[in-house]
Amino acid sequence: MNGLADDSYKFGAGRFVMRRGLLEEIGGELRYYGESPYFVGGPTALALARPRLQAGLAKAGMEGVFGVHAGQVCHEAARQKAQEARESRCDMVVAVGGGRAMDFGKLVAGELGTRVLCLPTSISTCAAYTPFSLLYTPDGRAIPGNYCYPLENAAILVDLDIMAAQPARYVIAGALDAMAKWLEIRNGSPALNKGSRPLAQMAGYWLAQFTFEGLRGQIDSALADLAAGRASQALEEMIFLNIPLTGIVSALSRGVGQSALAHELYYQLRTLFPRETMGALHGAIVGLGLLPQLYYNGEAAQVEPFRAFLRAMGAPTCLSETGFPFSPAHYAQLYQKLESSNHVGRDAAAKRRFAEAMAQIAR
Repeated sequence: MNGLADDSYKFGAGRFVMRRGLLEEIGGELRYYGESPYFVGGPTALALARPRLQAGLAKAGMEGVFGVHAGQVCHEAARQKAQEARESRCDMVVAVGGGRAMDFGKLVAGELGTRVLCLPTSISTCAAYTPFSLLYTPDGRAIPGNYCYPLENAAILVDLDIMAAQPARYVIAGALDAMAKWLEIRNGSPALNKGSRPLAQMAGYWLAQFTFEGLRGQIDSALADLAAGRASQALEEMIFLNIPLTGIVSALSRGVGQSALAHELYYQLRTLFPRETMGALHGAIVGLGLLPQLYYNGEAAQVEPFRAFLRAMGAPTCLSETGFPFSPAHYAQLYQKLESSNHVGRDAAAKRRFAEAMAQIAR
């Protein structure tokens, strides 16, 4: 599988299953795709899920192989894990964990030539639903472009008991990452008018607005339920908004035109300053990027209310809060990369508006 993008619409998943006690019934879901699963994820997620997964496999008379990966989403590591799965005669990959594990699982499946199933343990990104992976060097530096899995993900399996135990900061990061779509799709404009984009992109824009408003409206209730360990309706709705609906927004855009300045800020920080910003979650950095995004879109009046929302969520409100080593030289380096991206207009007015937008987080 060459990992190159094509012109097809991939709507994310053949099956989306969400309920309590799902891990104990995992065998029935896996048997749609094969008999020998290769589970891959980080040490924390696998330690949490493995006992229940093994119980579910035993109940179905199945066995699985577990591969722990604590490193980056990179081809070098994926080839090693794929070889391990191949030697064990595994016929599917099951990614277990957060966004990084989802992306890595897709990469392993691509190397192995099998289907991938995603078992997210958090909603920190919509990576469980999107059929592509963000790529990094082994030392954590972002690589331009994505690995594109050639098929839709076979299934997304959401165990609500696992989800109700995730740290609050993952829910916050996931919400911010998903909320970004609505603001980034209209990059440089406060709104899109009907017919201003192709039909599929307009559908993605309208769905992104619904998702933005739903996440903003549910997050306080979901966080309160999470703190109490409740697998509540509010949490279920947050999961549904964040994973399948946001994934469909991406699919309607075929991965193009649904990210702009906010995501570009993430990519550049992870490229230029990967070690310093490693402690900030993907969605937290993207959320910070929504401050300049709002300003660049012509919505300056919304910047401070959104900053207050970020502050209330405990998310970064300026560059230095991501770990970025703020100095005039470092800021100039970051600024130049962002300004030269295709998300900033080439005319003087656009460049001036971008400078003012970046000033919103320049400390």
